[in-house]
Amino acid sequence: MSSPKKKKHKLTEDLLRLGQRLGGPEPTRPVPEACTDADRDLQDALRRAEEESNTIKAIVNAIGDPVSVHDTDFRIVLQNEAHRNIMGDCAGEFCYRAYADNERVCDDCPIAMTFKDGLVHTIEKKGPIEKGVSAIEITASSLKDSEGNIIAGIEVVRNITPRKKTEEDLLRAEEQFRTLVEEALFGIYIYQDGFFPYVNPQAARILGYTQEEISSRPLDALIAADSLPSSNENIRKLLQGEATSVHNIVSAIRKDGTIIEIETQSLRTEYKGKPAVMGTFLDITERKKNEITVRNAERLESLSSFASNIALEYNNILTAIIGNLALAKMYAKPGYEVYDVLTEAEKASIRAKDLTSQLLSFSEGGSPVKKIIYLQEMVRDLLSLAGESKAITYETTLPFNIWPVEVDESQMGQAINSLLINARNATPERGTVRISADNVPVGSSEGLPLKHGRYIMLSIEDQGEGMSDKEVQTIFDPFFAREKKAGSLGLANSYAIARKHGGIITAQSSPGGNTFRVYLPALEEKTSAPSGSFVISQSRRGKVLVMDDEEIVRIVVSRLLQQCGYETELAREGAEMLRLYREAKEAGKTFDAVILDLIIQDGMGGQEAIKHLLAYDPDVKVIVSSGYSHNPIMINFREFGFVGFLPKPYKLEELRRVMSEVTSSVH
Repeated sequence: MSSPKKKKHKLTEDLLRLGQRLGGPEPTRPVPEACTDADRDLQDALRRAEEESNTIKAIVNAIGDPVSVHDTDFRIVLQNEAHRNIMGDCAGEFCYRAYADNERVCDDCPIAMTFKDGLVHTIEKKGPIEKGVSAIEITASSLKDSEGNIIAGIEVVRNITPRKKTEEDLLRAEEQFRTLVEEALFGIYIYQDGFFPYVNPQAARILGYTQEEISSRPLDALIAADSLPSSNENIRKLLQGEATSVHNIVSAIRKDGTIIEIETQSLRTEYKGKPAVMGTFLDITERKKNEITVRNAERLESLSSFASNIALEYNNILTAIIGNLALAKMYAKPGYEVYDVLTEAEKASIRAKDLTSQLLSFSEGGSPVKKIIYLQEMVRDLLSLAGESKAITYETTLPFNIWPVEVDESQMGQAINSLLINARNATPERGTVRISADNVPVGSSEGLPLKHGRYIMLSIEDQGEGMSDKEVQTIFDPFFAREKKAGSLGLANSYAIARKHGGIITAQSSPGGNTFRVYLPALEEKTSAPSGSFVISQSRRGKVLVMDDEEIVRIVVSRLLQQCGYETELAREGAEMLRLYREAKEAGKTFDAVILDLIIQDGMGGQEAIKHLLAYDPDVKVIVSSGYSHNPIMINFREFGFVGFLPKPYKLEELRRVMSEVTSSVH
């Protein structure tokens, strides 16, 4: 058979098959070549079929995605160029063999699905398909004849690798964002229509709820009443577009009822298609407390600066007043009214000294400058100075056999006076404040945080309304405040002073009043306190060099020393003092002692002067004196070469005692 004849025969067979598949009428067999008219008709039909086939192929090839047509036997009957570029020329092959090298139809074949129900089916396949392609989407639909019978299926393959990568990136970003939100150390919330449809775990932890519990709580159940107006106003501004974001500090209510301070930052958003407010917040309660602490510390620093500025001048003046009062008492006889008046003035001056010392003690926290006293005598003096603002009776039980204690007299006076004022303020009119002292041994059975040993116990009992358990637990905290204050710088200072002395203050309360007990370490019984009386002895002779930049202090100290039997020379500052000391030593008239003021305005002070003095005469006896009793040099005076100290203002008895101790080894 010639080539044209073979081609014509093949086209005839293709036409027959296509007609059968498309459900058209079965064409008649070609007539013999002798029938030229019929032959021409057949050739025209074949040509039209070929033209239509080319048109379909052109359309399919124009589709950028791979497209193939499968007959109902799953044989590939048509491929476009994109499909052929990926799968190769597989027309006439079964798809399951060409695609997957299987011997039966694949389980997830979309062509099989569409042959079954005539619907459009889409599946996704992942895995390395070809270079740069890791995910495809296969969509299959059926081709039907004029009677609705499925005669073929068309399959479109789409590379969805970029889309899948984008989706995976979005999922990964969403997961990262969710983790960030869920694990955040700050609270995150969404507020909408009066409630919180979402809060993160940290927000729930801060407020003490579960996330589910918060979602059912309205705003006014979580925000304190005084913070609600500002919160509602900020929400309104955000939702109405008057602000893009707002910052606020509000008081929030925890589940247990406690109030905390939170700092919020909020902005407008949409949640489930509706306007909402989204924000973050931090619990700043501790920060606010720290800010208060810092402000208090700044106040104390200012107070310390103020006290430091006035202490020197004030104590210098008091030194002159107390000294002159002591001198005046020498010319008055005990038992006479003038003597009693001078004694009361002297006590008042010592109380004035305590006020300055109290400021320094509280703001600078100085260590105590101790001496031996009997506490019952101090209490009697404080009661005599306290006065009465209302009808209150003081009942005292202060035995004479109370053990002595070694304390900073000024600091301890402050501590006990605050307790007395607290008791007086708490007690109603015509009430009674009971004060007693006793010797007590402290052991493990008492449960007190004290070393085992001998203590004196001072009890102060009022008849007030009493305190709550919380007040009892916090009454010694700094800046504790009640409606009736303890006076001065408060009970916190009293407690701190007792602890500095190795003691403690306890508080007990009941509806009938409060009892404060002061425990202080006691000295051995053989130890005796300095006598309160003083008899001038003219038998003592010696020479003392006094250095002080205040003339009134130099004069009164000189007079007091002269009354004690000493000769004196005076110097204003260190250079003058060194000159006088050298001149006296070279003349064979060595000073028995030198009293140096620690701080000198416009001149050499005591700290520098003693270095020069010891370098010149290592055996010199030097006493340091200052209105700053909490200065480290005053506390540790021996480390700086001094043999004694005199905190200003001091009484005649104190001057006499120190001079006796220092000069006892001289004569």
